Amino acid sequence: MYPQRNVGAQVRANGSVAPMTSNALSLVVCAAVVLAAGCGRSTVEVDDRHADVARFDVEETAGAVPWSSLDANDADEDFHFVVVSDRTGDARPGVFASAIPKVNVLEPAFVVSVGDLIEGYTEDQAQIDREWDEFQGFIEQLEVPFFYAAGNHDMSNAAMAETWQARFGPSFYRFVYKDVLFVVLNSELFGMVSKPDTPVPGPWTQVEQLAFVERTLAEVPDPRWTIVIVHQPLWDYGSGVRGDWPKVEAMLEGRRYTVFAGHFHHYVKVVRQDSNYITLATTGGGSSMRGNLYGEFDHVALVSMTANGPRIANLMLDGIQDEDLLTEDVRDTMRWLDDAVQSVPMPGHGPGFSDGRAAFQVTNAGDRDLAVSLHVDPGPDLLYTGTAQATTIPAGGANLFTFDLRAGEPLPYRDIRPGRVFWSLSTHTGANPVDLHVVSALLPVAPLPIPSGSAPSVDGDLGEWDSLPYRADRQRDVVSAPTAATDIAYSFAVRESDGDLYVAVRVSDDSLLADEARGLTTQDSVMITVDSRPDPERSANLRLYDSVRRDLAQMAVGFVTLRGIVEESYYLRFLEGSRAAVASKATATEAGYDVEFKVDGAFLDRHAGESWKTVRLAIAAIDWDAGDDVNEISWHAKGSDGVALHWMPDRFGEAPVAASGTFTRSVER
Repeated sequence: MYPQRNVGAQVRANGSVAPMTSNALSLVVCAAVVLAAGCGRSTVEVDDRHADVARFDVEETAGAVPWSSLDANDADEDFHFVVVSDRTGDARPGVFASAIPKVNVLEPAFVVSVGDLIEGYTEDQAQIDREWDEFQGFIEQLEVPFFYAAGNHDMSNAAMAETWQARFGPSFYRFVYKDVLFVVLNSELFGMVSKPDTPVPGPWTQVEQLAFVERTLAEVPDPRWTIVIVHQPLWDYGSGVRGDWPKVEAMLEGRRYTVFAGHFHHYVKVVRQDSNYITLATTGGGSSMRGNLYGEFDHVALVSMTANGPRIANLMLDGIQDEDLLTEDVRDTMRWLDDAVQSVPMPGHGPGFSDGRAAFQVTNAGDRDLAVSLHVDPGPDLLYTGTAQATTIPAGGANLFTFDLRAGEPLPYRDIRPGRVFWSLSTHTGANPVDLHVVSALLPVAPLPIPSGSAPSVDGDLGEWDSLPYRADRQRDVVSAPTAATDIAYSFAVRESDGDLYVAVRVSDDSLLADEARGLTTQDSVMITVDSRPDPERSANLRLYDSVRRDLAQMAVGFVTLRGIVEESYYLRFLEGSRAAVASKATATEAGYDVEFKVDGAFLDRHAGESWKTVRLAIAAIDWDAGDDVNEISWHAKGSDGVALHWMPDRFGEAPVAASGTFTRSVER
C-alpha cells in the first residue's frame, strides 16, 4: 500500500542511533493495551534483507488501531512530519481533500491530526458511518501513515465514542519514533465542548487517561523531545485553564516538549513552561479566512525534528510562514483592535430620510497610543461634506466620530444604499507595529412598521400576502461580493397576528440548486434571524462564530431551503430553544422560490422580557447556481459563485450597522 523508501538510521531500544542501509521499512511495536497497566515490548520478525529497521514504539491494542500504518516514510535521523488541523465545524467542502496531494508532495514520515475530522454531532449510526467512510476515503489517498486524534466533532456522545473504539481502538495513545515521544490525548475526556464540566460518555474515563499519561512518561523518561497532541487548547480559554490540564503540565514539567491543538480555527503560538503551544488554524474547517493577523487560513504544519527540537513551517497556498507568524501578544492586540470600531445606534424617525447622522465609537483597549485616520465614500444616495480625519487615541481612551448626512431628495429608509467609511488603525505591541484597515457601512436607519393582520398558513404559498414592500436587488453588505440584479433578487414582508410574527420572502433566481448532498450554505437557501431582546443587546452587532452559543440561542433562527429547515447543520445544534418556536416552508416557483417563516409570540415575549414590541430582522438569500463546483468555491469567499445577498449590511459580518433591520409593531395587544 505504501511505497518503500530509503531509510537512513535505526533508533535502538535504548535510544541510540545506528546506520541503516535497507530500502524497506519495518517496525518494532510496544505491546500493551492502552487501558491496561505496564508495557511489554515485542519485536516484529524481519528477514535478512530488513535486518535494520526503523522503529515506532507504540502500545499494543487488540483489534482496531487509531493509525493507518506504521510504515514510516523518512530518510534521516532528523525527520519531518505533518500536522493537519480541523476539517469540520461548518466544513468548506473540498479543502481537506485538496490538501492530501499537497501533503504527499512534501513526503513527510507520517501525518498527525489534531481532530475534528468529521462533522459528527449525531447519534444516527448510519450517518456516523457515512462520514467516517468518506474521511477514510481521503486517507486512502495519503502515501504515508496517518495518526488519528479525537475532536469534539468526532466524539460528542457515547455512540460516536463507541464507533471510534470499533474503528480505531483507543482514543488516547502514544508512540515513539526516532527517540521522539508522541502523546495523543482525547480532549473530550477533559470536558466536552458543549458541557465543559462533563467528560464524553463511552468506553474511556479521564482517570484512565491521566493514569496513561503518568505511566507513559515513566516508561519513556528521557526522549530527545515530547510532542503532545490534543484537540482543544485547554490552556487558552478566556475563562482560564480548563479541566485537568494543569495536572498534565505538572507531569510534563522538566521535559523538552511541544503541544499542538486545533478547535478554535485561529492560529496562535503561546509559550508556557518555556515550551511552545501551537494552536493551528484550519484545513478546511469553518473560517472567515481573513489572513495572518487574524490567524485565519487553511494550512498544514510541516514539522522538522532536529537535534535542537522541532522547527515548524506553516504551509499555505500563498506561501510558507514560520511559527512566529502570529504570536500571543499580536493575537491579543488583534482581539481588541478588530472590535475597536463600533457602529453606534442613532435611529431616525418616520418613513423617509432627508438628513440625519451616523456615528461610530473607536476604543483603544491597548497600552499604547492608537493612531486613527479615516475617509468617507458616501455612496450613491447620501451626501457628506466632511473631510478626511486623523487623530490619536491614548491607551484606554475612546473617541466618538459622527457623520452628518443628507439626501438629495427624501428617500425611504428601506431603499438607501449604504456608503462606506475607510479606517486605518495603527498601534504597537512590543517592538512590532500592528496595522489594520477596516471598512464600515455608513447608513442612516429608522424603525420600520410591522402591520397586523390575519395569520397566513405557513405553506410556502404567498397568496395570502397582499404585497412584499421590501426589496433586495443589490448587495447592501459593503464587504461582500456584489450580486447582479439579474442573477438573484428577493422581496419580503412582515406581519404580526395574535402576537406571532410572520415573514414572507419571494426569491427570483434563474437557476435553482437544491441538493440532498450539499449543506445549507452550499445550496440555495434563505437565512432569517429574529431578535426580540431589549436594547442594548438587540441593536448591538455580533460576529457569527463568537455569538453562536450565547446570542443566537436567544434568537429565532432559520436556514430554509427547498428541503425545509436543515436539521443536521452546525449552527442549528446550538438553537434547540428556538427550533420548536419556528415553522417554515419553501416552494419552488416559475421564477425562483417562495418562503414563509413563523415565530411563536411566546418565544419573542420570553426574550423581550415582556410582551414584545420591537424586533431586529436579518435576512440573507444564499445563491448557488446549478453546475457550481462545491469543491472549489465557498459562499464565504469574495468573488465566488456562491453568494449571500443581504438586504441590510450583514449583522454578523464585518461591517454591520447598529439597529439596522429594526421593526416595531404598529398595533399593540
